[in-house]
Amino acid sequence: MPAMGRSSRACSLLGSTHLLLLLLLSVGSAVAQNGSTWKTLSGKAPAVVAKGGFSGLFPDSSDYAYQFVGISSSPDTTVWCDVRLTKDGAGICLPSINMDNCTIIASVFPQGKKTYKVNGVSTAGWFSVDYTSTVLLQNVSLKQSVLSRTPAYDGLFQINPVENIFTLYKAPAVWLNVQHDSFYSQFKLSMRSYILSLSKQFIVDYISSPEVNFLTSISGRVSKKTKLVFRFLDERSIEPSTNQTYGSMLKNLTFVKTFASGILVPKSYIWPVTPDNYLLPYTSVVDDAHKAGLEIYAADFANDLTISYNYSFDPLAEYLFFIDNGAFSVDGVLTDFPITPSEAVGSCRLL
Repeated sequence: MPAMGRSSRACSLLGSTHLLLLLLLSVGSAVAQNGSTWKTLSGKAPAVVAKGGFSGLFPDSSDYAYQFVGISSSPDTTVWCDVRLTKDGAGICLPSINMDNCTIIASVFPQGKKTYKVNGVSTAGWFSVDYTSTVLLQNVSLKQSVLSRTPAYDGLFQINPVENIFTLYKAPAVWLNVQHDSFYSQFKLSMRSYILSLSKQFIVDYISSPEVNFLTSISGRVSKKTKLVFRFLDERSIEPSTNQTYGSMLKNLTFVKTFASGILVPKSYIWPVTPDNYLLPYTSVVDDAHKAGLEIYAADFANDLTISYNYSFDPLAEYLFFIDNGAFSVDGVLTDFPITPSEAVGSCRLL
């Protein structure tokens, strides 16, 4: 059964971190709106995409994580949801396909561990395909998926249906990421049908996936306003539709342009880092993407993760290397801490 008294406990914990939140807010979320020339594909300011909301502080995709974006970040911040499907075909937002990584499900259903093939790899854990949406929403709550972050909010927030992102949080833009379409098809669940149905009810600004077949299956069937983004994984990983590595696909961006308007890449694709944590010269991937007519978004930003020594332990400096280095600017960044890139973009607008 759901834990009792979650709301009061959450409020108490939030109050105990009041000083932390004030420090975050003191940075300021309002940024100048005056026009400036950016080296993005459109010439507009880079987008700030909040991965699962403000997931650097609260559990990814939780109520507080999404709410805090509107308080702490620039007013045009996009919110991100990793879409998973339940046994009855409902969509929920969870950062990991293995629910044990981001929820308390192992303690609620200790006998529920299963092993399935995920992209050809046997993976053990708890999976949303084994439970109906009602069971999950009523019994399973979220936890912080990064162990080095505070567990203070673990167990306080229920799982969010995807529809909540549109109806409850009033985000100016929504990004849906579909990571494992081929996995759900094993259980006769259609991510394609779910996303197409959802796009008829709500305006979906971005849809991303690392699977070519999924993006091609919805291309031309969603709103023309929806940007389809091909997500690149590790360069040596195999894209399941084409059986090519993502590294090899990066050399054929004209093909990607046939089904997508943008790409999402790990930040190391752009600024590689040496084994001893120093930056190598930037690659041509941003320029290559823009020449192909593709927007390019950079992922894997988090203030509390190890970053290159070249940034002098300053996350703000890292963002500036990607958006204001004199040579190029990515079209957006995917981050666990949207307050920092909001400040980076705002500081450039004020110049």
